[in-house]
Amino acid sequence: MAQNITDFYTKVQTHDFARQFQFRLNQLADTNFGETGNNPYLIYVETATLPGRAINNIQVPFMGLNFNVPGTASYPGSDAWSVTFRCDQNYNILTKLEDVQRNVFNEQTSTGNYNIARSPNNIKLELLGKGGSEDVLRTYTLWGAYVVSIGDLSYNIGDNGTIQTVPVTLAYQYWTAANKA
Repeated sequence: MAQNITDFYTKVQTHDFARQFQFRLNQLADTNFGETGNNPYLIYVETATLPGRAINNIQVPFMGLNFNVPGTASYPGSDAWSVTFRCDQNYNILTKLEDVQRNVFNEQTSTGNYNIARSPNNIKLELLGKGGSEDVLRTYTLWGAYVVSIGDLSYNIGDNGTIQTVPVTLAYQYWTAANKA
């Protein structure tokens, strides 16, 4: 059935569009950065992407033709998921990121928790509705996550007050999603 501009406008009024800012990071590894509980500060994510998932395609040759058969799942980019954080005034977020990373391997003691990441090392992402911070539509859990790298922070004495950001690369094993209860 063909759709005209009036039909389109009516559907937009009914369903509207999602916005790129309807997304938050609620938990990083074993440190909950949410505003509830005994955590006095928020985690400020400036940019990130919702991780992707793909089904591996298996080609089965038969009589000169390749038949496509679905295989296992893969998580493209799970080895290098980029997130940019805004730093709070006291750099609490940067300190937490550094602590989480140093927990994986500490070169001063040559020790670390470089085992296969376990369930406490999860990242929780929340896809938000338009009803505010309590309107969580879907929660994504990135299992077995850890901080791969913390990027350079730049300083400029002549700057006019730009908010400091820190680029971070995270890795995870796989992700699951759950709708709001």
